[in-house]
Amino acid sequence: MLRYFISAVVGYLLGSLSFAIIVSKTKFKKDIRNYGSNNAGMTNTARTFGKKAAAVVFLGDFIKPMIAALISLFLISGEENPVGCAYIAGASAVIGHIFPVFFGFKGGKGVASMFGVTTVMSPISVPILAVPFFVTLSASKMVSLSSIISAVCVPVVTFVIYKFLPFLNPPLLRGDWKIPTVCTAIIAILVIFMHRSNIERIKKGEERKIGSKKKND
Repeated sequence: MLRYFISAVVGYLLGSLSFAIIVSKTKFKKDIRNYGSNNAGMTNTARTFGKKAAAVVFLGDFIKPMIAALISLFLISGEENPVGCAYIAGASAVIGHIFPVFFGFKGGKGVASMFGVTTVMSPISVPILAVPFFVTLSASKMVSLSSIISAVCVPVVTFVIYKFLPFLNPPLLRGDWKIPTVCTAIIAILVIFMHRSNIERIKKGEERKIGSKKKND
């Protein structure tokens, strides 16, 4: 249990390094949370400060849960369910991204970090999850809706792979299905919760679409 706790703490602290806030404050001397949608994430960074800044933000938000999971897998877990420890670290990094202790617990929506966890812990899930994301994006032109649909799919895909198709993962990343499924379910719930304002706008037909000039989230 101690290794689970340490993994959670390490993951949360790494996740709390909000790259959108760090980049906006160090490079532009502004807080991204005061502009656009007020969200500390890649999309708002792109709309406010440009694609180059957004690329840095995405890379940082994508990699930090991967680092957390790998640290747990190789340095913390020992023989105590290494895959479970790594998932706890990755999920905690997403929680840290959304509620960063270093920035007043006001962070991003967790989409890039969610994909970082799935990429490092179950690489085969990436092309699988890409299908609903890009199909939804192509049909709706809404990044937010695509992210929500992907979030719904993540724990389902994780459960199916770990429970029924474990051979699809590399041997090092095979393990019991329970912790991976619970962790990805928690991530999905949080990501969807953080998109609640987007959901309201989608219902009203007011959500911003790709190429739209309307100033929304």
